[in-house]
Amino acid sequence: MLVIPAIDVLGGRCVRLRQGEFADATVYDDDPASAAQRFLDAGAVRLHVVDLDAARGVPLTQSADAVGRIVALCRDAQRDVQVGGGVRSVNGALGWLRAGATLVVLGSVAVRDPDTATAICAAADGRVLLGLDVRAGVARVQGWTEDGLTASELVTTWRAWRAAGIVYTDTTRDGLMIGPDLEGLRTYRELYRGAVYMSGGISSLADIAACADGGAAGVVVGKALYEGRIDLAAALLALENPS
Repeated sequence: MLVIPAIDVLGGRCVRLRQGEFADATVYDDDPASAAQRFLDAGAVRLHVVDLDAARGVPLTQSADAVGRIVALCRDAQRDVQVGGGVRSVNGALGWLRAGATLVVLGSVAVRDPDTATAICAAADGRVLLGLDVRAGVARVQGWTEDGLTASELVTTWRAWRAAGIVYTDTTRDGLMIGPDLEGLRTYRELYRGAVYMSGGISSLADIAACADGGAAGVVVGKALYEGRIDLAAALLALENPS
């Protein structure tokens, strides 16, 4: 299982949101690429990078540029990086892949525009993750500001798509470090029948181990890394040498 550090970019800076609320953002680094370099130095083999401005439909050049620098950094270091936030077209997805991204993450378009989303999956040769951002059983879209379809309906539909997996986030847990939704992991693994990456609420090595035991393909960890609750190098070592 992978431990994947999260870098969310808002206004060109590295931030973490509380339950996806843009008004409740904490800035952790003015230069997101610096945060990325620290994670790579600690041994991360993949990063999860999201342009929050693009995700909510108000793209900013400084945020796109910051994400681009991280993609270039990972490309040069021969590490993987998955990019999300505002990826809503074939050209947009292929642009990130050509720049060096390993995977693109589809959010709103995967919920609201299945024709475009499946076209992206085909054009990207399956190098796509589908973002399942859920609140009370309903998918959230447009930077988590609006409701979409029911999560179970989406996941069942997504089984037929040419994608590398889903990234499941319980938005009520995101940024709170109260533990992951392991029941949701079980449910969506059964429904999807493919790789499920967990995000939201992860706060400790025990949480990471629980996700591994639950069959997660990886865990996306954000605030717990920035606030020192999880040491990335220690987490990677623990997964290599489980007790």
